[in-house]
Amino acid sequence: MRKLSILAALLFVAACGSGTLANLGGILGSPSPSTPSTVTGSVNFVDTTAQRVDLNVSYVNNLRASQGNASIYYDSHTQVLYGGRNYSPTDLERGDQVSVKGYNDNGKYVADTIEVTKNVRQ
Repeated sequence: MRKLSILAALLFVAACGSGTLANLGGILGSPSPSTPSTVTGSVNFVDTTAQRVDLNVSYVNNLRASQGNASIYYDSHTQVLYGGRNYSPTDLERGDQVSVKGYNDNGKYVADTIEVTKNVRQ
């Protein structure tokens, strides 16, 4: 009986932790498009085909984040700012430190603005 309880508990924990990176909109502090949030971290990878930036997340709404990695999506309206100039999300590089203002759009965290706070090349 005890082994069955332990097995059930392990299966429950495994099921709770099996989410994907694409469905982090609510976790990143934005339950809906009308409730924006801010995420800060460093760029890990930019997927131009999927219009996605994978981040090593440091903070969500100024609170230390514990989830580690997240996918931030961008579209044609997303602005990338650095040094007072506008750039394309495709200009982001691994290691850039960023602050992202965005919202949850059907389970995807979509960026309105991505501000580069520290360029990896400087």
